[in-house]
Amino acid sequence: MNTYKIGTVISLSLALVALPSGVLYAKKRAAAPPAAGNTQANPKDPGGHTAKGVEFAKKKEYDKAIAEFSEAIKAEPGDSKNYFNRATAYRGVNKLSEAFSDYSKAIELAPQDARGYIGRGEVLLVQKQQDNALADFDKALQINPNDPNARRFRGFVYVSKSVWQKAIDDYSVVIQKVPNDGGAYERRAFAYRNLKKFKEAIADYTKAIATDPKDPDGYRRRAQAHILAGDSPKAVEDFKAILKIKPDDVDAQSRLKALETRANASPTPMAPPPAAPKSSPPVAPAQPSPAASPK
Repeated sequence: MNTYKIGTVISLSLALVALPSGVLYAKKRAAAPPAAGNTQANPKDPGGHTAKGVEFAKKKEYDKAIAEFSEAIKAEPGDSKNYFNRATAYRGVNKLSEAFSDYSKAIELAPQDARGYIGRGEVLLVQKQQDNALADFDKALQINPNDPNARRFRGFVYVSKSVWQKAIDDYSVVIQKVPNDGGAYERRAFAYRNLKKFKEAIADYTKAIATDPKDPDGYRRRAQAHILAGDSPKAVEDFKAILKIKPDDVDAQSRLKALETRANASPTPMAPPPAAPKSSPPVAPAQPSPAASPK
């Protein structure tokens, strides 16, 4: 089984429900849209507690957000959005048990809203309950088959379980919906690589690099795929690209030297260059951010 750090995906789907007419999304490298109309009195938000909570959460003042969402729950105990929002804020302060309970209450009140299952599934992922998380993502996708967040997280579970083709299928939907998602390309590339589909893996790593050309690890992953595909000259190019970005990268220096030594040596059989560290998705902060975030 492949074990990955969870932070890289957990912060991707944070959504705070401002009002029934709109959702505030926190996407990778993008600010949340403004809460249109939230500054005015709204009969569906008695006391304005939901709107205030959303604003506090956007500023990462999660304790204040929790207090406001708690007041909103007192005013509207049957409204699922308030439990969903408070659960999201609880995640911001790593109170996972409380977040799980609130997501479960949101599901109870709105069982056909996929977001509750996705949020609870994320909590279960952090708690390393992959099978239970998978069940929640499956349920979310029964409700909304093409939800990119549910597909992204389920794909992550499949990668962790080495179920490569199912991971590829899920990340393909994510890429169709979010064409500039570098993380989805990278993880799909990893799945292709493990199926020894190196051409497809290299193509996806190239797409991932295009979304963040200053990340040396993107070139490192592609270099390893080139080596596995038997194309050492292309791997040399990638290690040189790393050293242009990060001249003191010891791993790139060592592996480039090994490849160049091998290329310049006589035909006598030689050992392959040192293996790269096991490729895995880049690690991002585990704390969710409603305003701006990260793969």
